[in-house]
Formats: sequence, C-alpha cells, structure tokens
Amino acid sequence: MSFIMEKLFNGYNQFIWNNRDDRSNHLPLMDGTWQVPTIIAVYLMAVLKFGPRFMENRKPYDLKNWIRLYNLVQIAANSAFFLYEIYLLIKRPNFSYVCQPVDFSRAASGYEELYISYAYFLLKVLDLADTMFFVLRKKTSHVSFLHVYHHAIMVTMTYLGVLFVPGGHIYLLGLWNTLVHAVMYTYYYLASYGSPLAARFKKYMTRIQLVQFIHLGIHFGRPALTGMDCGFPLLWHWIGFGQAIFILGMFLDFYIKSYVKKPKAQ
Repeated sequence: MSFIMEKLFNGYNQFIWNNRDDRSNHLPLMDGTWQVPTIIAVYLMAVLKFGPRFMENRKPYDLKNWIRLYNLVQIAANSAFFLYEIYLLIKRPNFSYVCQPVDFSRAASGYEELYISYAYFLLKVLDLADTMFFVLRKKTSHVSFLHVYHHAIMVTMTYLGVLFVPGGHIYLLGLWNTLVHAVMYTYYYLASYGSPLAARFKKYMTRIQLVQFIHLGIHFGRPALTGMDCGFPLLWHWIGFGQAIFILGMFLDFYIKSYVKKPKAQ
C-alpha cells in the first residue's frame, strides 16, 4: 500500500511540475504542489466534521460585526476585480468572446492575465470563510451539498487554472463571478441590518446566479461541442462546460424548491 501511495504522490508531483506554467512558480501557494489540496482537505474536514462536533454543545457565536466587515471586504475586492477586468477588456479590442487563447508570453499582457487569474484564485480561497461562519453560528441548514461543493470546486478549479490556463477563455468566468459576488455580498450586508430592500431582492439573487451559469454553459459549451481550436485546450472547454451545467442544475433545483414549489404548498 505504501508503495502505491508513493507512486501516486510522485506521479502527481511530476505531472504538476512538468505541465504547469512556470511563470507562477514564485507565487504563494503556487510554489509547491500540496498547499492547496491541503487547504481544501482541511476545509472539508472543518465544516463537515470537526466544526459541527466542536459546536455540538456550544451556543452559536455572535459574529454579526465580523460578518459585516467580511461582507464589506468582499464587496470592495470583487468590485475592484470586476472593474479591473473591464479595463483590461477595453485595452484588448481583439479579445474573442467565442474562443480566446491563453497568453503564455512573458510580455506585460501575459503577466496581466496570470496575475488577474491568481488574484481570482485568492478570492475563492477567501470565500471559504462563508462556510466557517455558518458552522460557528450553527446554521447547519446552510452547509448544504451545493454550498460546500461549489466553494471547494471553485478553489480547486481556479488553482488548476492558474497552473495550466491562466487567462484566455476562462477570463469571462472571473468577470461574471466577481460581478455576481459584489452584488451578493451587498445583499448580505443589507440583510444583516434587516433591510426591506434585501428581503425583496432575495429571490433575484438566485436568478442572477442562474443567468451566470447559463451564459457560462454557452461560453464553454460552444467551443467544446464544435471542437473549436483557438489555442485554448479543448479539455478545459469541456471542464468549464461540465461544471457550468452541473452547478446550473443544482441552482435550478434550489430555485424551484425555494421559490416555485414552496409558495404553491403554502
């Protein structure tokens, strides 16, 4: 068994180092192969096992002020990211919304894509705090499969994205996601004060998420299904398409159960 584990460990390390974009070797969490898998493993154990066990005989923590601060940080970070991506798109009038290759060059444009992809990855690591807040407040119903899967897979995919395809066709994923998150955390911030505006806006948040994943499904699906070759790896078109459709299905199921069937039952 130890021989098999050693072979898997060595094979994983060799694959990463032999196939990755070496421009990111110097970046924190990118300068090794096990930091991010460890973060994901610790996250899953913390929110699914150790966290609930720790809180089992404790009262929920009052984290309202901390969560408000966290929401403000998320609003600022996601808004800044979104605006900067718009700025980069304006700088690149030839950007293809049908199929865009990755700029692996060591020119300024190549490093812009690399660093914006890395910044987006860090935002997804920050998002993991959402679940910890739920656990510490004993909001166990919020720690759903959709929530945990979405957070874990986004960290995983953005990490691999920085390693192998930092930019190019996945650029619009970050554009969409940061816009949605800026709006979402604004909603959370207002809701923490009991704002009537937030209460009326609640169901529209899920609709915005649905629109996001429908567009991303088309964005990745068109080149994947047609086998389009623009220099962006076809495998990553299929990964983006599969994830968009899978998460779209889960959000659609949540929306139907929460806002379609529930009112009728009432």
